[in-house]
Amino acid sequence: MSRKKAFRMTLITVCIAIGSWFFGLAAGKVVVDSWDLEDCWIVEIETFRQVQEDPSEKMSEDDEWKSLRFDVLATFLTGDMEGRSGKVTVEQLEGSYLKMVPGRKYILMADRFPDGVVQYSVSDRFRLPWVVSFIVFSVSSVCFFAGWAGVRALIGLGISLAVLLKGFVPAVLSGFDPVFSAIVAVASVSVVTVFLVVRRPTYRPVAFLGAIGGACAAWALGASANWLWQITGLGGEGAALFASSFPGYDMRGIFLASVIIGAIGAVLDVSISVTSSMAELVDYDPAIPMPRLWLSGISVGREILGSMINTLILAYFGSSMIMTLLMVTSEIDLNFLLNDPMVAQELIQSLAGTMGLLLTVPLTATVAVWWLSLRRGVW
Repeated sequence: MSRKKAFRMTLITVCIAIGSWFFGLAAGKVVVDSWDLEDCWIVEIETFRQVQEDPSEKMSEDDEWKSLRFDVLATFLTGDMEGRSGKVTVEQLEGSYLKMVPGRKYILMADRFPDGVVQYSVSDRFRLPWVVSFIVFSVSSVCFFAGWAGVRALIGLGISLAVLLKGFVPAVLSGFDPVFSAIVAVASVSVVTVFLVVRRPTYRPVAFLGAIGGACAAWALGASANWLWQITGLGGEGAALFASSFPGYDMRGIFLASVIIGAIGAVLDVSISVTSSMAELVDYDPAIPMPRLWLSGISVGREILGSMINTLILAYFGSSMIMTLLMVTSEIDLNFLLNDPMVAQELIQSLAGTMGLLLTVPLTATVAVWWLSLRRGVW
């Protein structure tokens, strides 16, 4: 890369960062101007100091939580005191309170009790402007450096999220079968992704059928393990809370739906990669024998699987990092660990996703050979 080109890319990156920062500031101002929550304000911390504990109120050894008090001087950015500074005493739990930094914006909340007592707390950092800035920076960078391929990928991601959030989730909450809803959702996501990513229209059915076949393979292994292991679907984070708050839902079905949706991303990557490589071979040698083309697709797929399986397993591991740390520090016996329902569900997701990836390669290669043979009229 020449120095001129490197300087140009660096300058554009800096411009994108500055523009994203201003965009985030504008988004934050819009939120602040429209903020109308009761007993909840956005404030900018000026100064704060910890209030020394009264010896007469010292907690006993049996108390599990220690409350810390801080005198906070803050400028109110919303509410009746907008633009004015005020002093409040906030209470936070020791070891769990959010560290306050002067000059930063936070969300101040008030809890009013029946006896008239008002307790203030800094519930969270007002991070929305920075969140918007990072999102805009990431999206703009992808669009600029990846070109139309990046734009198509982002469009596909947006449509996929819309399908899941506006289609799959409401369908499950309305009482539709979770597994059927998940299959419809991943089929829709696959159609959109394949249409936007695969450049050759001739090969789009190949990538789509390969991906659906891999997702169905993941579902088959997940359903088999679910039946043999007698998984209730309540082992995941938040599952028990959801089931107790909204009884009557098929938690096993929801778990299987999560297996299908969790596997489709990696399965689509493998299917599209194998399809693209086989399409390149056909373009290079239109008369390539079908058996040779099939072997080439399998060979390319094996190379892809090495990294994709690692990526999939590490993604599942990263998503359950806190539970992993808790289990390791508790020194649970291996036999009990493998029998734990939460660990069992994570294993099913990992193994089902892996099996889906493994079968995606031969399924995609076979579909490609069959599809091209039909077009050649030799099938």
